[in-house]
Amino acid sequence: MDPLHTIRRRVVILTAGFLALLLVLWLLTPYKKMVAGAGLGLLVSLYNVLYMARKVRLAGETTLATGSTRHRGTGMINRYLMVALAILVAFKYPMHFDVRTIVVGLPICYILIIVLEFWEVRKLRTTSGKG
Repeated sequence: MDPLHTIRRRVVILTAGFLALLLVLWLLTPYKKMVAGAGLGLLVSLYNVLYMARKVRLAGETTLATGSTRHRGTGMINRYLMVALAILVAFKYPMHFDVRTIVVGLPICYILIIVLEFWEVRKLRTTSGKG
């Protein structure tokens, strides 16, 4: 299986687990604004990671098909605009979302990618007998 697909699938599964945990916290705790902000940040983070994975896959396919190393970017402007949209939603509805916790939720999927990649490399080293 494609390593990019495996990491992407694991990130989606773990993020869904985090979102389920945030839903339970939102239902049970009085900190609804903070939990909702973290959930919004996590959703934007998941969208950004999936969009970046798609753009990287398309760039790789284009490079393999044409042999050219020149290709379009990875959608940085689109990802910035999604973060700006989340912040604008939080400013528009301050009674529902806390801006500070949106910022806390934004890097979670990127951190998951790094942790999962290290875990995958470590697992490959131990199965090959070199670890």
